[in-house]
Amino acid sequence: MSDKFTNNVRARLYKQGYQGFTKDDYTSAAIAVECDDLDNPTKDQLSQAVDYLKVKSTSQLSVVDEPVEETFLVGSEDAQPEVESNQLTVAESENQIVPTEQEKQALVADIAQGAGIELKAADVKQITVSIASTFASRKELNEAIFNALVHFAREFKNQEVSKIRRKADEIRQTLAEMDDVAGSELTQIKQAMEATALDYKSQFADLALSFAGIID
Repeated sequence: MSDKFTNNVRARLYKQGYQGFTKDDYTSAAIAVECDDLDNPTKDQLSQAVDYLKVKSTSQLSVVDEPVEETFLVGSEDAQPEVESNQLTVAESENQIVPTEQEKQALVADIAQGAGIELKAADVKQITVSIASTFASRKELNEAIFNALVHFAREFKNQEVSKIRRKADEIRQTLAEMDDVAGSELTQIKQAMEATALDYKSQFADLALSFAGIID
């Protein structure tokens, strides 16, 4: 899994319309900005790294919204870019961006990873379903993906809260039932004790009458 420095720099570059960098590019950027702790970079180091790669990688850089075909790097950070296996081409038709379902899934996974969000394959598919099929610009596509991620996060939170509430209701119901059982048992014990006391009282009264007859 990529380090925090790489993830953040890649996400910032992507939001600005740049992609196609390799692991070596991020490593050279980290060295250039003197970032020794890749899992704890400062904001200044991240900003400097973004500027560094934008200037350094002119030959590697693909600026979106200008070419007829646009390319996104997907897959492992460690892999060198290859046209067929590690790159994603989003077709444009009449000034519209028309990504396939597989391309949308790859973009969702890539942006989520860049934001530090871990998603299961099923989650990626679920999020992609809510994303439209055509977009007027790359900005519109990015916004749709980010909105879908935010919606998914809110739905996940609501589901978890509902689960907690259901568990709490179950616990309260169980405690109430226990109280009812305990109260019923206590009532039965009380009634049994009262019946025993009456029986003893009756027996004592009979015994007292017997003694009274003897005395008379």
